[in-house]
Amino acid sequence: MDSCSVGGKGDEICWFCKKGRHSECMKEIPIDAKSEGPHDCTFDTKMIPCKCAH
Repeated sequence: MDSCSVGGKGDEICWFCKKGRHSECMKEIPIDAKSEGPHDCTFDTKMIPCKCAH
């Protein structure tokens, strides 16, 4: 497996919603996206909204 791989689909829902704890939804989830940096393993952490429909 590629050590620099980014998580697959389904990562747009926060951990709490995945566990059914919607009242504790994080509202925003940090994701690591490959950046335009000089190395293949340079990541930027971005915040995206939780896409769970509670």
